[in-house]
Amino acid sequence: MSAHTYIATNVAKLDAGEADRARTGLATDTTAQAALTLAAEILRTRGGVEDADLKAAREAGLTDGEIAEVVAHVALNVLTNYLNKVADTDIDWPVIRHNH
Repeated sequence: MSAHTYIATNVAKLDAGEADRARTGLATDTTAQAALTLAAEILRTRGGVEDADLKAAREAGLTDGEIAEVVAHVALNVLTNYLNKVADTDIDWPVIRHNH
């Protein structure tokens, strides 16, 4: 989360407030919100999303290509998170902790 927040705010130039909201699954942009909602559902169901979830994503404006991209980003982030946990990678970004 530390690296993603740093990249979002310093490279992609996402507003710090928007980055904070994204960490809790919220966005002001409707397309970004649809992507975050779908990503959370993919994680919650371990990929077993319902047709209704895909329909909601499409109705919110996500294309099939964007839906595939959300799935790919979720899978990539799970992979890199697991690798970093196994390797006990040092965080060399400003540390961000997730508050549940």
